[in-house]
Amino acid sequence: MGLFNLFSSKSKTDRKVQQAINEYIIHDGVANIMPDDPEEYLEKGYSGNTTVYSIINRVVNMTKQAELKLYQKDATGKKTEITQHDLLKFKKKVNSHTTLDDFIDANLIYLMTIGENFIYAPRLSSGIDKGKVIELHALPAADVEIIEGSIFDPVKGYRLEGNYKSTFEPSEVHHVKLINPNYRQERSLHGLSPLRAAARTVSKLNESEVTQLKQLQNQGVPYILTREQIVGQTTQRLSPEQQMELMQKIKNASKENHRGLPLILPDKFSKLDLGNKLADLELIQSSAAGIIALCAVYGLPPELFGYGQKTYNNMATARKSAWTDCIMPTLDKVEDMLNAVTIFGSSYEDQGFEWGFDYSDVEELQEGYQTQVDWMSKAYWSPNEIRQATGKEKIDDPIMDQPMIPLGSTPLSDFGIDLTTPVKSFEDYKNKNK
Repeated sequence: MGLFNLFSSKSKTDRKVQQAINEYIIHDGVANIMPDDPEEYLEKGYSGNTTVYSIINRVVNMTKQAELKLYQKDATGKKTEITQHDLLKFKKKVNSHTTLDDFIDANLIYLMTIGENFIYAPRLSSGIDKGKVIELHALPAADVEIIEGSIFDPVKGYRLEGNYKSTFEPSEVHHVKLINPNYRQERSLHGLSPLRAAARTVSKLNESEVTQLKQLQNQGVPYILTREQIVGQTTQRLSPEQQMELMQKIKNASKENHRGLPLILPDKFSKLDLGNKLADLELIQSSAAGIIALCAVYGLPPELFGYGQKTYNNMATARKSAWTDCIMPTLDKVEDMLNAVTIFGSSYEDQGFEWGFDYSDVEELQEGYQTQVDWMSKAYWSPNEIRQATGKEKIDDPIMDQPMIPLGSTPLSDFGIDLTTPVKSFEDYKNKNK
């Protein structure tokens, strides 16, 4: 296969057919593991699995503690927050019907579920504002097909499948994705979903829930009752009428108004289970291990979801770890996306504008800020330098630009004490009175 055929055009339907064949062969005719398909990840992963939904929504909700701000860099690289600018219209709405919060939520959910998202960002084609973005739209990522080209021009455009039937130029769409190291073997420019690595875990959790639900619906494991034989007596079979009477008694005893009351049978019976109990199947332990594994996939501590030691210190550490290991790196991709679609390629880039998240009000990170402020103070930073380093605005006062010297230590000479005079002991005063 030549280099120029590396990214040969392949429709989504063709890929799904080939995928189904591969799954059938791999699993000996039983395709019981969630297939590598974005629609499957959304259906059986995000919307079909309690743990995946909980993990992703926890991340999405925690990101709201960080505030998106617009900054401008000067020639020295120092950043100043901008509070009045045309770009700030995107902080309210990215288009006529979508708020910034909803837009970011959609991008995060798609990225963490299927490993990529697509942003449609039409730009002005003429006039003094040429190149500036008009509005932003989060495309339904599972329905976006990349129109592939050659190795040196891999993306020819984007196509929305299904009922949309829309095609976009490469310059109109910004593609954010998690890198797929298997892109050459798979001949795909799409991102790698985190759920692909966890496909077996997610499938096992889904089957576990189905199994538990079925047993609850059936009121437990099905069983057979047999009349025990008494020594010296001949055991007679129950007549059909007696069997129906016994079944009716057991059924009535399971009704809500009879719960807690003993069931008295005329004879002694043995019970033979036809299936396994949940405890025998170790479903609970298996589910816990699966949840912990999914937390590891997303870089979140399992303590946030009730697993592990739940002391106050452990929970505080877990929440901080969630920010540093998962949430902040994920929001870095949102920053890069917003800068790429609204600033880069326009006059705003030359003016030094950039978007960034301010984490100074995130409670879990305050301990880190305290350590940072302590060492900056000991290094004689000015108050304004410290405020800017921690995401706060400068205070317009010349005194705030001067280094502050701590006055906690004062030499003894400032108190008029003569350090050259020998210090007298109790014996000196004792001998003087004799």
